[in-house]
Amino acid sequence: MSEGKQARLKQWIESGDAHLHPMTFSQRELWEASPAPPSDVSNHICCVLHIGGLISKEDSLATFQRVVDRQEVLRLSFLPGKNGPLQLIRKRSKPVIRFRDISPQISAGELEELERQTFSQPFDLLQGPLYRLDILRRAPDDQMMVFAIHHAIADGWSLGVLVEDLGAAYLQQRMGGENQLPPVPTSYSAWGAAERAFWQPS
Repeated sequence: MSEGKQARLKQWIESGDAHLHPMTFSQRELWEASPAPPSDVSNHICCVLHIGGLISKEDSLATFQRVVDRQEVLRLSFLPGKNGPLQLIRKRSKPVIRFRDISPQISAGELEELERQTFSQPFDLLQGPLYRLDILRRAPDDQMMVFAIHHAIADGWSLGVLVEDLGAAYLQQRMGGENQLPPVPTSYSAWGAAERAFWQPS
């Protein structure tokens, strides 16, 4: 790790802008027992959604910011440690969305190739974020949302929760609601701590 990154991480932690947590058991299993290294793109979970109707870049960014504020895993990366990686959870993070205008006449094969490019780019496990969102716009009212997220912070069930949160946040944004989405009943770090306490009682 470069000296610049080390200084930045130290500043985040000392200021309270980031917190370190042990990995969950499933994360440790991925690091220690998976046949593919954690950085391999085979650990990506991918989703493509067709979005019909007019959506703006501003509403999309504001919507995803609400979800990033609510879901710790979207602010999570991994810090190498002497006894294995640690979860690094930032207090705040801006959403990472890329908007791309594409031809309305794009073929199915060409569209699949663009989607594959989103899915096949490796994540920086230290820098984060461990998700990637591309919105491919064929027309003002015709978009494809291409989403990739690392398996260390998501599974099939949680991906469904994320999509539900995005839908709720977008409706709130369009209706002019100022309030954020309600906090999750248990944060990801708190759930991980409860898991460790259950399986490793003192």
